[in-house]
Amino acid sequence: LIIAPRGPAAYQTPDFPPPLSRYARMDDPAFDVGGGVALITGANQGLGFELAKRIAHMPRVFKVVLACRNEQRANEAREKLQGLFADKSFEVVVMLVDTEDTTSCRDFGAKWTATVNAPVDLFLMNAGGMGGRDASDIMQPSGSTRIFAMNVLGHAEMFDALSRANMLSPKCKVVYVGSETAVGMGPFPKPDLRDADNIAAHISNTYNDPTGNTAIKWIGPGNMGQSGYGTCKAIAALYFSALARRHPSMKILTVSPGGTRGTNAHAKSGWFFGNLIPFMMVVFGVGHPLAKGAERLQYGFFVDEDPYVSGAFVASKAIAPPVGKCVDYRSFKKTENVFGDEKLQDAAYEAVRRFMR
Repeated sequence: LIIAPRGPAAYQTPDFPPPLSRYARMDDPAFDVGGGVALITGANQGLGFELAKRIAHMPRVFKVVLACRNEQRANEAREKLQGLFADKSFEVVVMLVDTEDTTSCRDFGAKWTATVNAPVDLFLMNAGGMGGRDASDIMQPSGSTRIFAMNVLGHAEMFDALSRANMLSPKCKVVYVGSETAVGMGPFPKPDLRDADNIAAHISNTYNDPTGNTAIKWIGPGNMGQSGYGTCKAIAALYFSALARRHPSMKILTVSPGGTRGTNAHAKSGWFFGNLIPFMMVVFGVGHPLAKGAERLQYGFFVDEDPYVSGAFVASKAIAPPVGKCVDYRSFKKTENVFGDEKLQDAAYEAVRRFMR
């Protein structure tokens, strides 16, 4: 546990914080954030840290918890975050958790009670990524693959652990960071999701597609891509839509930041995805900047109109590249047959919970 001292430094960037141009200004003291305690996984860099800055700026937010697996980087993020603000009384707390380690996530409720002991009002589920070439082959004690644990199962366990500890606000707002890869794009094939048994087979890497290839395996020459990432994101979107229906007083949704430059999603994904693709995105201007991706997540918390409503899977209408206008994939013509299917949502919910305590 590290609680940051209240820093004297002023804002370091003249354009921070940017307003929500289409909605209310985020720095309006009257703007209702729903509570003052925010929890962010994967908060030490990229989208997690960018959103931590924005949330910390909210007048009613008095505690921001950075949940990370690397203590040194988390401490550095804490210092940077505290250094951005002057004349504001708030705390930045570092808690260590690894979403890949489901045991750590199952114990998170008790750790939270001992450390923070206040209900979570805003929960950004941001940790995850492609996880490296072996992420689909390494099996966890839960029976899931490593890539599924780090992206989905760990967050599901954290939510349940906080719920068991009565540490989720009745009006808690939860945003899971999704991806357009869930519908299939480029080297990410469209996932074949049909029922609970079929989905569970994906999670445990025992599913075989008609061509004999596992849909959650690496594909292409060398380190070209990982289809399992898209499959995980599709199952997650379905799961959190089902979870939202089971917690009607809360706001729970999946939001994709879109094709965003400056994230850490490609870490440990080989030279092609880990280095060349991010470089090409910058050089050729493919995708939008980090601030734009973070703004989408910000909308997920603070905008209560279509498509940013509870249960939604908000993502880009266009996926080549995935930028521009957002829609709810539950009602979007090209995707509603999958993500708008409540029976399939419930199947995903049942399948995921087979791997939970």
